[in-house]
Amino acid sequence: MNMSSSQPPNRKSSREDSRDSNSRRSPLLPKTPIRSSKLSKDDSSDKERSSDNALASSPSNSTTWESIFGGISLTQLESFCSRMATGLRSGVDLLRLLESESKHGNTRHRQVIEHMIQSVRGGESLSGAMTLQGNYFPVLLTRMLIAGEHSGRVEHCFQEMANHYRNLKRARSTFIDQVSFPLISLGIGLGVITLVIFINGFFESGSPNEPAFDLTGIGLRGGTGVLIFWFVIGLFGSALAVTAFGIWKNWFGCHHKLVPLVRNVPVIGPVFTTSALSRLSMTLSMMLGAGVDARRSVREALMATGNFYYISGIEQVEQSIRQGKTFSEALDAPKLLPSEFIQTVEVGELAGSDSESLERLAIVYREQAEAALARFAVVAGVAVWMMIAGLIIFAIFTIFFQIMKVYTDALNFK
Repeated sequence: MNMSSSQPPNRKSSREDSRDSNSRRSPLLPKTPIRSSKLSKDDSSDKERSSDNALASSPSNSTTWESIFGGISLTQLESFCSRMATGLRSGVDLLRLLESESKHGNTRHRQVIEHMIQSVRGGESLSGAMTLQGNYFPVLLTRMLIAGEHSGRVEHCFQEMANHYRNLKRARSTFIDQVSFPLISLGIGLGVITLVIFINGFFESGSPNEPAFDLTGIGLRGGTGVLIFWFVIGLFGSALAVTAFGIWKNWFGCHHKLVPLVRNVPVIGPVFTTSALSRLSMTLSMMLGAGVDARRSVREALMATGNFYYISGIEQVEQSIRQGKTFSEALDAPKLLPSEFIQTVEVGELAGSDSESLERLAIVYREQAEAALARFAVVAGVAVWMMIAGLIIFAIFTIFFQIMKVYTDALNFK
């Protein structure tokens, strides 16, 4: 039989082969045709920018409260990530996982998961379905999942984020334990001061030429004094809240100015840097291990930090990669990352094991982040306690000296 004359079997087109191999690698990727790998620079940049803009758009399933303060609670978020990591690692179908998730949580959570199920059935990726829920899920989690979908390690991303949110929850609990008693003491102290100001209004001067006795020493008395006192307290508290909210939301690009100032400060600095560097290392390791192109890898890795200070260096890093520089040289171009990180990347490149080196570095940074959060919670609690204790001591001594002034004036009069 002449084999050369036989007709070759029908084959799928290269585009269909790419789609099939991509779906086998990760069922969570969006069901869109895979374009040729020979993309122009403009096409690649447009694709990356459209992905970024999708996260910043205003999705349909969102509430006003969530757009300002966020949606899912820290406890729910940690449990959600943990369940998804366990299910995906065990090979459970994504839709079955989401259907199971839709039976748990509060009404809003079940509504969000139902909306996600419809989006996934309509062809959206998991990260795309989560983006459509507005600010219910943190952008940081969505960014990590985008990287996980490109690398085919979504379950690993969920586990990393579950650990991250578990550490945040533990640090928050430690902080609350540390400040609970001081805050109760502050409330009692403010109540006592309020009572003293109110009682102060009943004191009258002995003669028209003498001022009335001022028990507080700050000139506040009666109901009007109480209102002024609480207005000042409210104004001070509001200023602190607005400042904290502005730093959280990166108003006026404050992260770019604050992070260089505090990153070398003991206790505070590691909190801002180690967790972000852990996510950067892990994401870059996953992307490189999956063979994702260099520009896309560094973009997603820097975006996954959730730190606007590091994100600001994306353009410089991409430009360095286009110029043919190595990963370590490109990441060092903006002069934002610590030297030990750059050295680890450089050694990994020389050894041909950059993905493995970054994964080990991510574990080191994660352990440092856990220790940093624990230290910060303890130190912050002690600082709050000392501040409140100082305020109460100041009030006690002020009243004491005012009373002593009365006795001193009486003795001098005699």
